[in-house]
Amino acid sequence: MIVSVTKIELISYSKLAAFFKFNGQIIKELQLSNCKKYKVSGSWNLKIWYTATLWENENDINVFYRNGTHLEAMKQSKKFSSKIQSHRIQNEDLMSWKELKKSFKNN
Repeated sequence: MIVSVTKIELISYSKLAAFFKFNGQIIKELQLSNCKKYKVSGSWNLKIWYTATLWENENDINVFYRNGTHLEAMKQSKKFSSKIQSHRIQNEDLMSWKELKKSFKNN
């Protein structure tokens, strides 16, 4: 199994609405995809957001990421995000947020 984890830093609070719009649509599409599990967490100040998804294989990840709302969100990401980091971890289940957030320090 593969965990895909992303850290999104918003440019400003005025971009929260755009982020929430895309995030809500992406979650709906995740529920219809081959994604096994997902979770989202925001920082206390709502400017940094983390997403984590669990997939069986790379193909399922790529099919989802390169289509639909996620593809559109990636195209428009520079309008609402100052920095996006993403990586994948081999694991049988989603890890705790503490472990997932720490994984960015190791990359």
